[in-house]
Amino acid sequence: MSNVDAAIQEMFQAPHIKIMKSSSKLCKIMLVAMVHELYKTGMGELTFGKLATTVSSLCTNNGEKFPGWDSLLRVGCKLGECRIILCEEGAKHSMQKLQLNFPTDDVAFALKDCKELPWLAKYL
Repeated sequence: MSNVDAAIQEMFQAPHIKIMKSSSKLCKIMLVAMVHELYKTGMGELTFGKLATTVSSLCTNNGEKFPGWDSLLRVGCKLGECRIILCEEGAKHSMQKLQLNFPTDDVAFALKDCKELPWLAKYL
């Protein structure tokens, strides 16, 4: 039984979970939008343009200010540098393909109890 408890604790202390929990509000919104869109479409990847539209919709529906495409690109690059998401190289930003580098369940676990953005849980 102690092996099971140790495995559960190790899962909760994974570096990518810690990064997601400590990331900025916009990073969290972007990750939740990505998970929401992936659940909705059943696909493994999506374009940056589709993600930006989903982020805009989530922000508008929940009283958050939409930050704009430039800010989303910066956040996407930051998440790509941390290897939370995988980004296709290319100059056509709206058509750039994005993919989560970890299971959607990990994102849901990390962000379901977010105190600064409690509405995120309804999209996970």
